[in-house]
Amino acid sequence: MQPVAQPSRTSSVYIGSVMALLATFEDAGILPPEGTPQANGIIKAVIQFQSAFLKSTHPAIRQFFTDAHRVTLGPRAEEVETAFRQTGWSADTFDAVITAGHTNNVWNAEGLSEGFREFNIGKPDFDILARLYEESRAAFSTQGKTFQQVYTQRRREMPGAKSE
Repeated sequence: MQPVAQPSRTSSVYIGSVMALLATFEDAGILPPEGTPQANGIIKAVIQFQSAFLKSTHPAIRQFFTDAHRVTLGPRAEEVETAFRQTGWSADTFDAVITAGHTNNVWNAEGLSEGFREFNIGKPDFDILARLYEESRAAFSTQGKTFQQVYTQRRREMPGAKSE
């Protein structure tokens, strides 16, 4: 008989990275009002995709995550992946995942949808995050800012931030 894994408390660094991502969307003026079904769906997607990338042992999810970083970040891929495992979302990881998720046929990869299903998420949840990312990048562009800059600042303000 296999031992049942006990739920563990989520580290403040992972909570902080989720909060920073949501605050970044809020700063862009695109986060729906708190408590609405749309806002709840966004919160679920941000949390569950992070959880899937941190905890899943499913080969398709692992491959997607690794390939996303390699294609988008090249020589920095391993460093950024390692940082994600320690601190959760970063602007680089979010960008890599969203970019990879837009690749033709990536959602047809064997097992990817099934792997995400374990975390109660799928392509519709991804599409919500992708839309928010594009809308926030456009909003920040008109303000002379980048998604990266806003997220980095917000991350410093959240639980589990490294003091620099």
